[in-house]
Amino acid sequence: MALRIICICGYVIQGADDDELWDNAQDHMGVLHPELVDQVTREDILAQAEVL
Repeated sequence: MALRIICICGYVIQGADDDELWDNAQDHMGVLHPELVDQVTREDILAQAEVL
């Protein structure tokens, strides 16, 4: 079950499962949106996820 979200900057983040999506989202936030790292939770990310 592949998942994806589209970041506020337009970047598409994908993962094969919840854990991979969360890891990829954290990596993206850490590089491009460090101000969001402690603000966006795993639950926030998974709530936005769409199944591909």
